[in-house]
Amino acid sequence: RAAVSTFGYIGRAIGPQDVLHTLLNNLKVQDRQMRVCTTVAIAIVAETCGPFTVLPAIMNEYRVPELNVQNGVLKALSFVFEYIGAMGKDYVYAVTPLLEDALMDRDPVHRQTACATVKHLALGVAGLGCEDALLHLLNFVWPNVFEESPHVIQACFDAIQGLMVALGPN
Repeated sequence: RAAVSTFGYIGRAIGPQDVLHTLLNNLKVQDRQMRVCTTVAIAIVAETCGPFTVLPAIMNEYRVPELNVQNGVLKALSFVFEYIGAMGKDYVYAVTPLLEDALMDRDPVHRQTACATVKHLALGVAGLGCEDALLHLLNFVWPNVFEESPHVIQACFDAIQGLMVALGPN
C-alpha cells in the first residue's frame, strides 16, 4: 500500500496526467500482476488528485479494442469507486454507458468486473439521489444471474446486494 500510495504523491507533485499516461500504457503489458498493480495505482491517483483528473482518460482508454486494456479499465473503475465513495455521485451518469456496454459484453470477465464496479459504485452513492441510474444498471446486472461461471454469478450477486443497499427495500 505504501509503495502504491507513492503514485498519488507523485501525481499531486508533478500533475496526474504525466503519471496517468505511464500507468495507462502499463495496461497493455502481458504481465497480469503488473496490470493489477497498475489499476490500484490509477485508483490511488484518482483518490489523491480527484476523480475528475483520471476518469476521462480511463474511460477513453476503454475504447482500445484489447481485452487486457478493457478489463484493466473496468478493474481501475472498480477500485476508483471503492476508494472515492460518496464522491462517485458526480460520476454515476458519466460511467453508466460504459458499464452498460461491459455488462452486455461476450467476455464473462468483462461482465464479472463490471458487476464489481457496480457494487462499489452503488455502495458509495447509497442515499445520494442516484437511484434512477442504479436501477438502470440493475437491469443490466440481473441477466448475468443466469451465467454458468461461478465467479460471474458471485460478482453478480455482490452487485445485486450493493444495489439492494443503495436502492432500499422498495
